[in-house]
Amino acid sequence: LTNDRLWEGIDLVAAAWTRRGAPFNYEGRFWHKRSVNIWPRPIQQPRPRFWITGTNGHENIKRVAREGHAFATFLTPWTNAKLVFDMYREHYVSNGLPGGLAFMPLVFVADSEAEALSGMQELEWLLRLKDAPQYRNPPGYSSLDLNVQALRGAFTGRSDAMRAKGLEYLREMGVVMYGTPDHVVAQIRTFYERVGGFDHLLVMLQSGFLDHARTVRNMTLFAKEVYPAVRGLPWSMFAPGGARPL
Repeated sequence: LTNDRLWEGIDLVAAAWTRRGAPFNYEGRFWHKRSVNIWPRPIQQPRPRFWITGTNGHENIKRVAREGHAFATFLTPWTNAKLVFDMYREHYVSNGLPGGLAFMPLVFVADSEAEALSGMQELEWLLRLKDAPQYRNPPGYSSLDLNVQALRGAFTGRSDAMRAKGLEYLREMGVVMYGTPDHVVAQIRTFYERVGGFDHLLVMLQSGFLDHARTVRNMTLFAKEVYPAVRGLPWSMFAPGGARPL
């Protein structure tokens, strides 16, 4: 039900952004709105694009692609990211707005490898944070098929096992990226090549108890020395060979 409500909500927001003229009523299964008439109107025309996140909900990813929305996945090993990115590319249908693929790792850039490792050990707090059981799989959040697979043990302990292998393994898989600027650039390019490309790089540069000064240094090095070296990577699917900023 949660997933169905999401898609109906997207339909409502799209209607509110694009309908012109008199206010309209919206009567859906979950959403009931009277006299919808937003003002001011969005600057983006015909409407802003939708960004939708996911990891392994394959039917949902196919729907995101068929409706031409942007798809993002976070803290995902490159093997899984390639699977869902290929699935998106296979089913993508343009809706007249740029769709695209986005990825976000944890990133720490420093002047030395030792300092980068120290910073990433602090950022890693996020990966070790334990969610309360009631928040791990809310009713309706995942498909029935995925829940059946989970009950059969398909995903049992997989994330914990991956984390237990340590930071070097997580770096090899692309979940975290850390090092000197040149080293981080190389990690981004390696991930990009392994997954067949992506269009938007999102980076998480602070979490947990990482202090202000180290956060600012991390952000500064990324902005000045890493981003300029990767922003020319081409779009993964919409303009082959054409350099566009990540």
